[in-house]
Amino acid sequence: MRFTSSRPPLPVLIVSALLLAPRVATAQAEAAPAAKDTAVVTDEVTDAGRKIFHGPGTCYACHGAKLTGGPVAPPLLGPKWRNGDGSFDMILHVVRGGVPGTVMVSHPGGISDAQVIQVATYVFAVSHGLAKP
Repeated sequence: MRFTSSRPPLPVLIVSALLLAPRVATAQAEAAPAAKDTAVVTDEVTDAGRKIFHGPGTCYACHGAKLTGGPVAPPLLGPKWRNGDGSFDMILHVVRGGVPGTVMVSHPGGISDAQVIQVATYVFAVSHGLAKP
């Protein structure tokens, strides 16, 4: 029996992470406001996250096209955050795991693990003034 998945295989994710590793150091040194943030804030990753946020991730439906929030979801612009401190790690944790007791589900729209990272990067970049919605 053969199983198929829309998520990339683990070796693809590992190779992608290794190829992006040099960008992590550069992005953190230039753009990250806190040492604990591990966002790979590049135009490519941010743009990919923007497309997913406004497309298959369906994030915009609750958080709004400009990330200003709505009747069922909070704004994603900070400086106050409902579920943490606004760090990349916190944003990634929420998109990856959802928020129990709310409409925020894990991997919204059925997006892959790689897409979760891109969406988290986009939200982090916008909320920290590194990109526009």
